[in-house]
Amino acid sequence: MNRSILLTALSLSALSVFSHAQTSDEDVAELSTINVSGSELKGPQISTEKLLKVPGAGNDPLKAVEALPGVVLGGFGPFSVPAVRGSSPNDNIYITDFLPVGYVFHNDGGSTYNDNIIEDFSLKAGAWGPEYSNAIGAVLATKLRDPYQEPIRTTLDLSFLRAGGLVEGAVSDDSAFYFSYRRSLLEFYVENFVDEDELTFTEVPKNSDYQFKYQWRMSPVSNLRFIATGANDSVGIDFGPESDDLAREPALAGGLDADTYYHNQGIVFDTVLDGGTATILSLSRKEEDVSFSVGTLFELDAINYEYRLKNYYFTPLNNGDTFRYGFDLSNTEIEYTASGLYSPCNDEVGDECPPASLGEVFDNEDSLTINGLYTFVAYDWLATPDLEVTLGLGNSYNDFNEEQLLQPRISSRYSLNDSWTLTAAVGRHSQFIREFRFIAKELGNPDLKQPIANHYVVGFEHQIDDSLSTKLEVYYKDIDNLVAANTKNTTPPYLNNANGTAYGLELLINKNLTDKWYGWLSVAYSKTKRENEDSGLEIDYELDRPWIVNLVANYQKNEKTSYGFKWRYQSGSLVTPITGATPFYSCGLDGNGNPQYSSTIEAGCNSDPYIYDPIEGKPNSQRLSAYHRLDFRIDHDLSGRSTLYFEIINLYNRANVSDISYNKDYTEAEDVTSLPTIFSVGTKLVF
Repeated sequence: MNRSILLTALSLSALSVFSHAQTSDEDVAELSTINVSGSELKGPQISTEKLLKVPGAGNDPLKAVEALPGVVLGGFGPFSVPAVRGSSPNDNIYITDFLPVGYVFHNDGGSTYNDNIIEDFSLKAGAWGPEYSNAIGAVLATKLRDPYQEPIRTTLDLSFLRAGGLVEGAVSDDSAFYFSYRRSLLEFYVENFVDEDELTFTEVPKNSDYQFKYQWRMSPVSNLRFIATGANDSVGIDFGPESDDLAREPALAGGLDADTYYHNQGIVFDTVLDGGTATILSLSRKEEDVSFSVGTLFELDAINYEYRLKNYYFTPLNNGDTFRYGFDLSNTEIEYTASGLYSPCNDEVGDECPPASLGEVFDNEDSLTINGLYTFVAYDWLATPDLEVTLGLGNSYNDFNEEQLLQPRISSRYSLNDSWTLTAAVGRHSQFIREFRFIAKELGNPDLKQPIANHYVVGFEHQIDDSLSTKLEVYYKDIDNLVAANTKNTTPPYLNNANGTAYGLELLINKNLTDKWYGWLSVAYSKTKRENEDSGLEIDYELDRPWIVNLVANYQKNEKTSYGFKWRYQSGSLVTPITGATPFYSCGLDGNGNPQYSSTIEAGCNSDPYIYDPIEGKPNSQRLSAYHRLDFRIDHDLSGRSTLYFEIINLYNRANVSDISYNKDYTEAEDVTSLPTIFSVGTKLVF
């Protein structure tokens, strides 16, 4: 486990505790959006049904998001989550049914949603509307369908990864419910795929999730919904005697343990008032807990309680325009204890990071209360029959650092004719500091400002015929107030002294179902940079992938059976070249009981090196070989709504290189490659 992976793990363990997820109103027409809807529509739109059948995704539309333009997966192993248009995976928000959501990806890479209840999904990659807040990367919005007004029925799902059940049906003539529960099956066989000399599981990976919704149709224009969602994930790992990770970082001894959960409950009311104004009101509570430890390096126990009141309005005007406005009021209470070894560092922006095992001892316990208010207004103006303009303004405030930010946003659509549409948008976006270590009192700097990103997007859409459409966008993004270590003073350990840029071009060609087949081709070219303002060092961002190509196709053999494939190509991963290493020797304890280390053998030092500090070149200056993979899938409809699918992942057994692993003294290196060909089977039974 190299330092970048360790810091990713620490970030993921605390991310959900310190991210304030914002929610949204009903989907509106957005530039820079791949809309996913339940029905076939004209234009560059990909239906939920198509995403559910993307080969290699296992009926998981959020896992299939990688097949959309400009998306790469960041993190490591199963903890990978989407990174969009040069932003960090931490820079996204995930929205579900107007309510906050905890984490949305399990420890096996699958999402926390049952695919049987997903109605719509959209990826908003840039310059989104003012109704969305607290993100500079992307908005991934999911809408769960309402319960069917039918006799109670049960749906069972079973695959190699998980098993689940869904019960739903009518309670009365005007109300219905569903309840879904799923549990992973990885725990029953995952140990067969690991080398016990490298690692063993002290607790096999487990996860589960649930969703509950009750809908009462109070009148033809009013609905009351009671919603509850939650998830739980746990894993324990002990590093074996031949583990290179343990050899490079001795403080990993003791292994890794992670246990997280969240529970969210909410009430949502929507209605149409006299005069035609539509409104939606929600009141919710979310509890989220993170327990995470990795050897003697780091231990965190944190619990987060979030209470939220939201109210959005949509007023149609007599001239055909629409006026939208609303507020989102939140109260977040966080309690945490953290201890371990620590050196201020953020390798995302090029900081020089020593081995984590050489960090200073710390022990911290604290509680935080954060009150936030976000308000917005938007005017959807039909300037001419061919020109639509949306003028928006958001305003965010939180009392943690007493920062107030105005965020203007403008978007437009101009129809040249029935088949050609020009689009443009610009927007200012901000987000609360995501990572625990940056703002904790002892570890970080509570006075850090929020990162800010300015998005600029222009493009066109072309409807070639009823089944074929294209979408081309050019974007530019500049990011300010990124966090880097304070290299000039020891306090505060972090400052807003880094920035970033991202620019690129994305093409999507989408074909809806005709002549028994559908599919899409996406091609993206981009460049992503980060700059440390103290050192003046500019580097390629670690997730910079200049070329990304996705080709997805599905052939409908008959009414019951279809075949599909997905081929993905992307530029290789970036790594930092290592030319040697400096040994460090253990030299006992200082007067405060902290371990001391020296790069030379001094009096009182152990003669055998404790650890080696790699001699690194320019960060992220070495690109590995390109990644490409072909996945295949067969779907077969059984009776009623029951289905069966079979998948082959990595059909031609490509050994994609994702990283380079070194031995203890960095004299030997070997490629870290992806998994070989994998077969998977899943079924859905409805009765």
